[in-house]
Amino acid sequence: MRVLIVSPYFYPEGGGLERYAYEMVKELSKENEVVVVCSTKEADRHEKIGKIEVLRKKPDFILSNTPIRLFLPFELLKMMKRENFELLIAHTPVPFFADVASFVATLLKKPVVIVYHSGELKKGSWVDLLAGLYERTVEKITLKNARLVSVSRYVQRVLWKKGFYSKVKYPKVSEEFLLAKPDFKGEGNVILFVGQLGKFHRWKNLDLLLRALVLVKREIPNVRLIIIGDGDLRGYYEELSRELGLESNVRFLGFVSKKELIENYKKARLLVLPSSKSEAFGMVVLEALALGTPVITSKAGEFPVIVEEKKNGLLAELDEKDLAENILLLLNDEKTRRKMAIIGRKTVRRFTS
Repeated sequence: MRVLIVSPYFYPEGGGLERYAYEMVKELSKENEVVVVCSTKEADRHEKIGKIEVLRKKPDFILSNTPIRLFLPFELLKMMKRENFELLIAHTPVPFFADVASFVATLLKKPVVIVYHSGELKKGSWVDLLAGLYERTVEKITLKNARLVSVSRYVQRVLWKKGFYSKVKYPKVSEEFLLAKPDFKGEGNVILFVGQLGKFHRWKNLDLLLRALVLVKREIPNVRLIIIGDGDLRGYYEELSRELGLESNVRFLGFVSKKELIENYKKARLLVLPSSKSEAFGMVVLEALALGTPVITSKAGEFPVIVEEKKNGLLAELDEKDLAENILLLLNDEKTRRKMAIIGRKTVRRFTS
């Protein structure tokens, strides 16, 4: 079967959505011919990742976090007709790319699958007005014309409230993480944060974690926080670290290779991710557990399903004092932390079978 994948961005660009799409494409490409169309923040290019053909197209402009390419409808129509794709799969909720894909597939009477990656589209900024309008209009048409797949039970419930039924397909943890030998000990008092540092990802609450670290430092002066990820707010977080007196405790690594990411998971004693909303799944949590690293998360989205309280991690309130107390609890109790690390490795099997 010939399958066309449409995604706002695609690995190695982007974050969790893009990695999910990449793992799905790798699986599909074992028995199908797969072509990916996505946007890019760099120049237009045509490349191959293994057997996967990837067409990266630079958008004309970016509205909020949404890449817009005006000629995309005509480009997809031409591709679908010329190359006779039998199935179209689009990833959303970043608008436009999936909406265009659904429209083109419907026009050509081809089956389309929409993979939905987000809980709430509204994130507490001025773009919430546009998000609300989009949900009431264009998104309804897009979803109505497609078979739907949710990346978690939480997302499934969100779509159900909108009036749409979807099947659930959890993100696939990359084999490199599953095959890597875990290090249940960790290194020193290292805490890890993995996530995008852009203004549209402030809900991941890195600033809350930095303020909690100030409280942790009072009891454990040599505590270290390693931050993996990049974005237009990286300078803001670096400055905040200096203002809080954390220069020697915080290290920003930016984007890293998969090998480096695995090594950082293994040497960290904890992964902390205090997201407030829109956390549809949280792939980094599963990756950490797969490598024997316990996690501390908020109670947002799918986290309460993945994180079994006091078994493979802890669920903290969105409060710097409570977050600090949870971090100190595990850094000061190696027996409990090690037990969680071992259980966490086993937990991953529930989501990868």
